[in-house]
Amino acid sequence: MSLALSSRRAALAPGAWVRNDLWRRARAVPSLDLRFAENKSLVDATTGQSLVTFTRASSGTYVGSDGLIKTATTNEARFDHNPTTGESLGLLVEEQRTNLLLNSATLSTQSVTVAAVAHTLSFYGTGTVTLSGVSTAGPAVGSGAYPTRTTLTFTPTAGSLTLTVTGSVTSAQLEAGAFPTSYIPTTTATVTRSADVASITGANFSSWYNADQGTFAFDAKSIGAGGAGVIGIGAGTGALYKGYTGVTRNMEWWNGTSVMSTSNSIDWSVQAKGAGAYASAERAISLNGGAVTTSATGLPNGNSMRVGATYNGSGSLNGTVNRITYWPTRLADGTLRTITQP
Repeated sequence: MSLALSSRRAALAPGAWVRNDLWRRARAVPSLDLRFAENKSLVDATTGQSLVTFTRASSGTYVGSDGLIKTATTNEARFDHNPTTGESLGLLVEEQRTNLLLNSATLSTQSVTVAAVAHTLSFYGTGTVTLSGVSTAGPAVGSGAYPTRTTLTFTPTAGSLTLTVTGSVTSAQLEAGAFPTSYIPTTTATVTRSADVASITGANFSSWYNADQGTFAFDAKSIGAGGAGVIGIGAGTGALYKGYTGVTRNMEWWNGTSVMSTSNSIDWSVQAKGAGAYASAERAISLNGGAVTTSATGLPNGNSMRVGATYNGSGSLNGTVNRITYWPTRLADGTLRTITQP
């Protein structure tokens, strides 16, 4: 299909972005369609090819379709699920974290050394964890068995932190960070889960990317505050991501020299649907059906894409990517709003 024909069809697009017929309702044929939640696979639905390279230098846990915690081996992608409903959430992408607690399956009283940065304690069960030493935050009182997860975020001073345990405390985790991530089991030593890295490079990227014009759309969910990239393009030349101060934020697009932001903010921990289009010297973005923001600055040219991270991986999504779709044409502003309706 020619780009001109795709553009004319895009201008007529009245439909909504739903998981199974996104490209039909956008009235344009995508050249990339990563249906992570639907297919639980890294294979591109448009070409049937495996274009995404995935690495993680450690094992990692996720919630299976049966609602139970599973373990993925080194370099195995994790496709997460809602532990209560079993809903498929998509590709899980998290930054590196370390569980500082020992014998995490059934926690007992212990002391650990912590730095003067935000930490998050999490566990299942009805027991209580009382902090002393370099922090007296809490106590953290358990509210139920799995999948009810109790969390406590606090900032200690540097030094020795004692965690006194009473009652049932299972699958416990203490990690440096302002939000909890997937469970990292430990026994007699601390354990580090490496960062998830999903990327498309070389011919796997150039086969579908159009440097002159195009449109990205995504459906994603972020579990943590901070700079959470969803799509990163090239070596410092573009990124679609959420803001840097919390989960309830707008969407931003950095093209290497300037940032443009949507006028509306949403809670990314629920679900976010965003779209970013470009052509010649303009960019346009829309978030959850909100007003389209435009800018007359630069194309997001590049030769690679990061999934669930900024272009250089400095801002991990810390959440799940349901779907990413790309059209090699600049879809109309009205279409951007339509395909991102929540």
